[in-house]
Amino acid sequence: MCSKSFSGSLVGGLLATAALCAQPFPPELELLQPLPSIELPDTARFATVTVLFRNRGGQLLQLRAVRSECWCATVSVQRGGVPPDSLGILRVMVTAAGLGDEREERLRFTIESNACNSPLVFELPVRRR
Repeated sequence: MCSKSFSGSLVGGLLATAALCAQPFPPELELLQPLPSIELPDTARFATVTVLFRNRGGQLLQLRAVRSECWCATVSVQRGGVPPDSLGILRVMVTAAGLGDEREERLRFTIESNACNSPLVFELPVRRR
């Protein structure tokens, strides 16, 4: 879990601890494992997979942007504001035209949000069959 450390005198430390306990933890984005792999038959023009994530924090998680390093992939957010301890959904669509000739590749994505672990980078394998 994301945390902030602090130091100070005993009284200052107790006051800071009380202030931290009075406020909920910031949002924290956790990708649910295992991440899916994208299976793309040789005759297919595109493939779509679902990536699930959870807000492990104590405040509303808001996704600002989800980007792919490859123009061949697009991501849509099915739920932009995710309450604490709730699930969100990303739909990833990959077009075959933008992929290289390799039978297996890895696509990298970056999620920007208000989470304490933002930006979060993850990769999905793409396999041609």
